[in-house]
Amino acid sequence: MSQGKQPSWDDLSEVSSGNDDEEYDDVLNLDPGDSVVAEVRAIERDADRYGRDRFHLTRVDGEEPRYVSYFASASVTRPLDNADVGPGDVVGIKKDNDPYTFEDDDGEEQEAYGFEVRVRDGGE
Repeated sequence: MSQGKQPSWDDLSEVSSGNDDEEYDDVLNLDPGDSVVAEVRAIERDADRYGRDRFHLTRVDGEEPRYVSYFASASVTRPLDNADVGPGDVVGIKKDNDPYTFEDDDGEEQEAYGFEVRVRDGGE
């Protein structure tokens, strides 16, 4: 900072994130049987308290692009990592219609959904 008096909060100008009109903070939650096809914009690893990765996606709803975030479980992240997916790749994620059950570490029965993951081939 240059010499002189330090400015106050009110002396500072507000700065735009550049995404104000893009609805970038929408979080995508897939219901059973739902799917999404979108371009990956960025990937944040270990982005929440559950250790899930956050995928920033561009999808098309109507004619305007829509920017959404998707918190992926390991069953989605693993195949995307195996396919070396990164920014610019087009992916498809579909939540199974029916849940499956499993026993957790405490012996309790839990219900979960599987996912099918697809990636557009590079030649298209």
